[in-house]
Amino acid sequence: MTSGLDLRLAVPAATAWLAAAVCCGVAPATTTVAIVVVAAAMTAAAMGRRLAIAAACVGALLGAASAALHVSQLHSGPVADLARSAHPHAALMLSLVRDPISRHNAHGRPYVLADATVTAVDRRPAHSPVLVIAHGGGWLGLLPGQRVQVNARLARPRAGDDIAAVVLPTGAPVRVGQPPWWQRVAGEMRARLRAACARLPPDERGLVPGLVVGDVSRMPQSLTDAFRVSGLTHLNAVSGENCAIVLATVGAVLRRTPLRRGARIAVAGASLAAFVGLARPSPSVLRAATMGGAALLAMSVGRRAQPVPLLSAAVLLLVLTNPFLGRSVGFALSVVATAAIVLLASRWADALSRRMPRWLALAVAVPAAAQVACTPLLVLVFGQATPWAVPANLLAAPAVGPATVAGIVTAVVATLSPALGSVLAWTAALPAAWLALVARSMAALPGASARWPSGVSGAGLLALVAGMWIWMALVRRRLSLRRAMLETWPR
Repeated sequence: MTSGLDLRLAVPAATAWLAAAVCCGVAPATTTVAIVVVAAAMTAAAMGRRLAIAAACVGALLGAASAALHVSQLHSGPVADLARSAHPHAALMLSLVRDPISRHNAHGRPYVLADATVTAVDRRPAHSPVLVIAHGGGWLGLLPGQRVQVNARLARPRAGDDIAAVVLPTGAPVRVGQPPWWQRVAGEMRARLRAACARLPPDERGLVPGLVVGDVSRMPQSLTDAFRVSGLTHLNAVSGENCAIVLATVGAVLRRTPLRRGARIAVAGASLAAFVGLARPSPSVLRAATMGGAALLAMSVGRRAQPVPLLSAAVLLLVLTNPFLGRSVGFALSVVATAAIVLLASRWADALSRRMPRWLALAVAVPAAAQVACTPLLVLVFGQATPWAVPANLLAAPAVGPATVAGIVTAVVATLSPALGSVLAWTAALPAAWLALVARSMAALPGASARWPSGVSGAGLLALVAGMWIWMALVRRRLSLRRAMLETWPR
C-alpha cells in the first residue's frame, strides 16, 4: 500500500503483461525455459517471505504460460501446417470476425482486409485465426459471423503475429448460411444510421457514424487528416470513453427509476452488451468495453483504494485471455488512458468544479487526463506529440458525450422509423460540427503538423520539456506565495 493506493494486484498484472509481450515473440521452447526459471525464483521468494517478489513472479509465470499456450496453438493444426508446406493451396471454410475493409496499395490498386477464423481445411475441422488479403470482389458488405467457402493459398505470418496464416483467396467467396441474428440486427442499425446521416453536411455525415460505431468510411480525407494532426483521432475509434459514456448515460437514467440496484446493474450490463454488438465485438471493441466498464465502475466506487485493483484485474484478465494484447500499442494506450481517468480525472474535476458545473468539469477532465497520460507513449512509438492536442481535447470534450448519445439514439430510432431517424440525426450533427470545427481550427495552427522525434530520444526530450514546465510552475507558485506573504506582513 503506497500513498493510499492498493498495488498488490498491480504488480502481478504488470509482470504478466510484460511476460506475455516478450514470450509471444519467442519460440515455445524458450518460454518453457523462462517458466522454469521464474518458478524457481517464485519458490525462493516465497520461502524467504519476499511477498512482493513472489507476487511479481506469479504474474510473470501466468503471462508466460498463457503466451506459450497461445503460440503453441497458432503454430500447430492443419492451417499452420499447410502454410509451411510446399503446396499451400486448399478449400477453406472461414467465419468472419469483423467487417472487411478496403485499402489501396502503393500503386493505387484496391484490396480487402478481413479478420477471420478458419473452421475447416478441405473439410477437416480447424480453428485458427487468419488474416485475409483479397484482391477480388465479393468481400465488402459481408457481416461478422458470416461463413464463406473460398479456395486460397496460405502464407506464413510474420514472427509475433497473432494469426496462424495469411489467406490469399484465388476466387470470390461463396456464402454459407447467414450471420447470427444479432449481427444482422447490428448491421441493419449501422446501415440505417448511415442512411439517416446521408443529408447532413459532408463533415457531419462521416463523423457521426465514426463517433458512434467507429465507421469512418464516409469521413472526408481532409477531416481525417485534421483529426490526426490535432490529436483527436481517438474519437473515431470505439474506445473505453465511448463505453463509459454509454454506461454513464444509462446509469443517469436508471437512477431516476424505482429499480433496485441489482436490476439497474443488469440493465446497464445489457446496454453495454448491446453497444458492443452495434460497434462490432472485435477484439479491440471487447477490450474497450472491458476497460471502459472498469473505468466507470472504478470512478463510482467511494473508496480511493478500489480503482487500481479493479483496473489491474481487468488488465490481468485480458492479458491472460489474449496474451498478444501485451504487444498491442492500442492496448497500452487503453490501459494508460483508463489509469489516468480513474486516478486523475476525479481530482481534476473537483478542482474544475469550483469554476464550472460538475458535469462540465468531468467532461473536460476525463479526456484531458487521458491525453496527458497517453502523450509519452504516442511520442515513444509514433513520434506524435501534437502541441495543440490537450487544448483540442479540452475544447472537444463537452461535445463528445452529446454527439455519441444522440448518435446512438438516432441509430435505434432510424431502425424503427427512417424518416424520424433522419430528423434526429441533426441533434448529433450539431455537436459533431463543433468537433469538426475544433479539429480543423487546431490543425491549422502553427506547429500542429510538426513531427516530434520518436523512440527513446523523443520521450526523453518530452520528459525534459515537461520537467522544465513543472519547475517553472513551482517557481511561479513559490514567488506568488512569497509575494502574498510580503503584502500581508505588518508594516
